Amino acid sequence: MKLFLRCFKPKFYKKSKSTTSYMKIRLDTVRKKRIAMVKFLKMDIVDFLNNGHDYNAYTRAEVLLEELRIISCYDIIERFCDCISQNLSLMLKKRECPEECREAVSTLIYAAAWVPDVPELKELRSVFMHRFGNFIASSVNHELVEKTELRRRPSQELKIQTVQEVAKEFSINWDPTALKLMLLRQNSTLQIEDKIEAEADDTKIERIVDEQSEDGSVLSQSWRRDSLSKSSLSSTSSSSFSSQRRESEEKTNKVLPYGLISPPYTKSRARNDEKAQEEKGEKEKSIDQETSRLLRPQGNDKDASSTRENEKTLSFQRPKLLEYDEVVARLATLRRG
Repeated sequence: MKLFLRCFKPKFYKKSKSTTSYMKIRLDTVRKKRIAMVKFLKMDIVDFLNNGHDYNAYTRAEVLLEELRIISCYDIIERFCDCISQNLSLMLKKRECPEECREAVSTLIYAAAWVPDVPELKELRSVFMHRFGNFIASSVNHELVEKTELRRRPSQELKIQTVQEVAKEFSINWDPTALKLMLLRQNSTLQIEDKIEAEADDTKIERIVDEQSEDGSVLSQSWRRDSLSKSSLSSTSSSSFSSQRRESEEKTNKVLPYGLISPPYTKSRARNDEKAQEEKGEKEKSIDQETSRLLRPQGNDKDASSTRENEKTLSFQRPKLLEYDEVVARLATLRRG
């Protein structure tokens, strides 16, 4: 009859019972490995103390404390696992989680995220959350929370205390005063280095701020210069544009008698100025040629003939052509006559 009832038990009962049994086996195997590691670390500390390497023993004590912390977490999980296996029948009768198992259920659901060495915790979490919903954070065991989530590095005093306990366990006379003095020196040097680094960082920050302020002033000055140059360019361009517009308007306002042909008595002054400049240039060229001819030494007849030919070529000038305005004026006079 009991075997028949066990076969027809609900899925929650079967799953939780099997996972808790497998979890105990897994915890035993993992705990054995951790205990062997603790023994190995203790032997290392003893060897360091015997050889006078106090600081190495001090650093190895931190690893030893970490292993002891994990073993204590395994002990808490196993204790709550036993509580659930004992109260499975009560949990099966009630739809909600009973008060006797509330702390155990919430702590095991919480431990699934912090203890990766036991994968059965994830299966148990899915079973409990499917039946009871999310766990209550206030009902989680505070000791497990301190050992997992609120974990901090052990202090110097705790490390020295663990080394002393290991020395007593193996009957070693060890005086921690030399180690304490060395740690004090290290702390003082570290504090001095931190102060120096902080001062250096402050000076760097001040330099960066000063450079940024100088760059900003230079940029503002260059921006002002650019703005002034742009304004001057815009003013000159506007003035030139206005002058060109006025000249074009004056040209358009002039009325020519013969369509586009201007009469002979309305010649521009600019053309007269150009003619005068050309005449001056020709006179200067002729004077330079005469002076160069006089200053040259007398040589052979061939040189003289070549110089004369050059002078002829230079003195040769093309006949001046009449300008368009003069031709038009003469035609007009002929028509009138």
